[in-house]
Amino acid sequence: MLGSRAHTRAKARKRWHVSDNGGSEATGTATGLSGQSDPAHITELLAKASFPAALWSGAYLKFKWANRAFLDLLESAPPEVDVLGMPVRGFLSDAETAVRFQDSAYTGLPFTDSEYKHISCAGDVTFWQLTYLPIPWRVGQPYDVLLTGIDVTAAAKSRRETERERADLDEAISIIDRTVLSSLDPEEILQRSVIEATEVFGADWGWIARREADAWVVRNVHGWPEETIGQRYGASELSLPGLAADAAQAVVEDGCGVIAVEHAVLLERFDIGAFVVIPLFSLGRVTAVMGFCWNAEATLNQPHVDLADKLSMSLSLALENARAYQAEHEVARTLQAAFHGVPPEIEGLEIGHLYHSGSMGLRVGGDFYDVMRLSDATVGLFIGDVSGHGLRATTMTSLVKNSMRAEALRMAAPSQAMARTNHLMLRERANDMYASAFFGVLETDSGRLSYCSAGHPPPILVRQGEKPVWLSGGEMVMGVRDAVRYGNSATHLAEGDLLVLYTDGLTEARDRHGRPFGDERLLDTIGAVAHADAREVPQALFMEAFSHAEGRVSDDVAVLSVRIGSAFDGRQGRLQLGIDAA
Repeated sequence: MLGSRAHTRAKARKRWHVSDNGGSEATGTATGLSGQSDPAHITELLAKASFPAALWSGAYLKFKWANRAFLDLLESAPPEVDVLGMPVRGFLSDAETAVRFQDSAYTGLPFTDSEYKHISCAGDVTFWQLTYLPIPWRVGQPYDVLLTGIDVTAAAKSRRETERERADLDEAISIIDRTVLSSLDPEEILQRSVIEATEVFGADWGWIARREADAWVVRNVHGWPEETIGQRYGASELSLPGLAADAAQAVVEDGCGVIAVEHAVLLERFDIGAFVVIPLFSLGRVTAVMGFCWNAEATLNQPHVDLADKLSMSLSLALENARAYQAEHEVARTLQAAFHGVPPEIEGLEIGHLYHSGSMGLRVGGDFYDVMRLSDATVGLFIGDVSGHGLRATTMTSLVKNSMRAEALRMAAPSQAMARTNHLMLRERANDMYASAFFGVLETDSGRLSYCSAGHPPPILVRQGEKPVWLSGGEMVMGVRDAVRYGNSATHLAEGDLLVLYTDGLTEARDRHGRPFGDERLLDTIGAVAHADAREVPQALFMEAFSHAEGRVSDDVAVLSVRIGSAFDGRQGRLQLGIDAA
C-alpha cells in the first residue's frame, strides 16, 4: 500500500483512455497494478501482454525486465543497457526519455507521452503512446518505473497528414490573398481567384456566378468550356449558386456517406461527384457565388471547409475594397478631368497637354490647366498650382480655375482676372493656402500674347532657329495678401514658335541623391525637342524628368505646349498618365 503523498497523486492520475483494444488492455492492466507493488507480480501479469512493457529500476538506472512485445519491437535479444538504463539502440534512444524515467522515479508522478516517434533498424517509422508509471516497492529507494506503449501510428500519421494538408491550404489561401490584393480591378480579382482556387482545391473546374436581377448568371469559368459563360439559373430554383446564397456560408459536399436530398439532386443534375460553393458578400448581401466541381467523389475534410470559409471572407473583403476604390477612382478622374480641359481642336493652333498625379492613392492634386476659345480670334491659356491636397485643395482649385475662366469670358485683362481671383481666395479665408497661376490671352490672327503670372514658374518660348528663353514678368502668388496690384506683360508668337507652360512638379523631380531636374535641364530638353510636333512635347519633357528621377516623380506635373501656325490641322494631343503612376 502506498503511503506517500506522491504516490497518492500517482494513483489519482493512473488512468488514460484509448480507442483500440491494446489501449483497453493496457488500461485494465495498469488498474490491476494499483494494489500490487511487487515487481515480480507485475512482470508476471505483463509477460504475455500484446503491448510492449518494460520495468526500469530507479535504484540502478537500468531496465531490469521487458516483455516479448517490447523485445520484438527492438528487433533484438534482451537489449544491452547503458548506465542510464536505456537501450544502446532501438526503442528508447534519446536523452529526453532518460530524463522522463528519472523524473517519474524520483517524484512518484506518472507521465504520458502521447506520440513518441520510433524509427526501427529498417527505417520504419511508428508512433507510440508511452506511459511512465512509478511502482514503489522498497522504502527509501527511488521508484521503479513501469513503461507501457500503445501503438498510435495510424492516428498519428492521419493527424500529421491533416496538419500538412491544412498547412498547404493555409499557404494556398495566403497565395490567393496576395494575388487578389495585387489588383484593384474587381473583374481581374474574380478571374484570377477562380483560377488559383480551382488549382488549390484540386477541382476539375471552377466558376463564378453573379446575381443579376432575378437570376444567377455564370460570368467566370476555369476548366469549363467558355460556352457556359452566360448560363442562367433562376433565383428561386434549386441550383449550386442558390444553395450557397440561401445558406449564406460555404457548402461542401464530397459525395460520400449520407447526402442531403437537395445535394443529391444537384449532383445528379450537373453530373458531378462533389462540389464546394462559396458565397461572396457585398454590403451584407450575397452578390456572387464561387463554385468548384469534381467529376467523381472527392476527399473533402475540415481543412477544405476552413479554406472555403477563409476564401469567402478574404474575397468578399478584396472585392468590397476594389469596388470602393473604383468608385473613388471615378470621382477622382471626374474631378481631374474638370481641372484639365482642352477643346478637341482650335483652328490655327497645335496644342499638347499632359497631367501626371504624383500621389499613390486617389488624392486629387492642385495642378490645373485650361485652353478656351474667348472669341473667334482669341484663345485663353491657363495653368496653375494650388497648395495642398485633399478636399480643401480640390475646392480651392475649382474656385481659382472657375474664377479665372469667368473673368476671361468677361474679356477682362489677365491682370484683372488675377486680382479678382486673389480677392475671392482671401474671402474664403484660406489664408493657409495659396495659388500660383499663369493666364495668357493669345490673338491667333496676330500672334500677340498678353499675360499675367502670379508667382508661377515662367513659361518658356522657343522661336524658330533660336534657343529657348523664359518669358519675363512675375507677380505675387494669390491668396497671401489682398489689394495686390497685378500687371500685364506682352510678347509676340510668330508662326511655328513654341510656348511651353508647366508646373513646378516638372523641375522638382529629384534623383536618388536629391538633385532636382532643374530649370537649366528643362531649358536644354525643350531646346532638343522644340522641332517636334507640339502634341508630343509634353510627353517628351515628362519622360526626361521621369528618367532623371528614376521613376520616382512624387509631385503632380502639368505641362501645356502651344504652337501657332495656319498650316496646322488643329487636332489636339493629350497624355493622361495613370492616377497611381509613381
